Amino acid sequence: MNDRHIRLITTAGILSAAIFIAIIAILAAMLLPAGYAALCAGVGSMLADLIGFPVYAPITFLVKGLTALAFALLWRQNGKRRYFAFLSILIVPVGYFLFELVLFRNYAWVDLPLNLLQATTGAGLALALDRMSGSAFRI
Repeated sequence: MNDRHIRLITTAGILSAAIFIAIIAILAAMLLPAGYAALCAGVGSMLADLIGFPVYAPITFLVKGLTALAFALLWRQNGKRRYFAFLSILIVPVGYFLFELVLFRNYAWVDLPLNLLQATTGAGLALALDRMSGSAFRI
């Protein structure tokens, strides 16, 4: 194992723990390569759901992992096009809505605003942290 690989695994583990606590999957997507970001966002978020909302754990792993993967791939673009990455946060409310549509049918729309708020707040906080750090932590 080379030094970069060890740093990636360590950073992914720390970010998984941070995501478990604060559920900021977009921050992982800004700092890590796409595959690592997807895995740590999915695992960290899923572990948080296992404590309070275990029925959501599998869909959380998928939704947060896909969001981080899409965001990471788009965030690596040059120029202003990279801000299209923020469209990937729509995976969160849409993914949960489709899941809840199967589970709760007519009541699925109730969580839609909260899931959109969760996604935009996490993305905004991640962007603020990235700007404050000057992307100094990116690997």
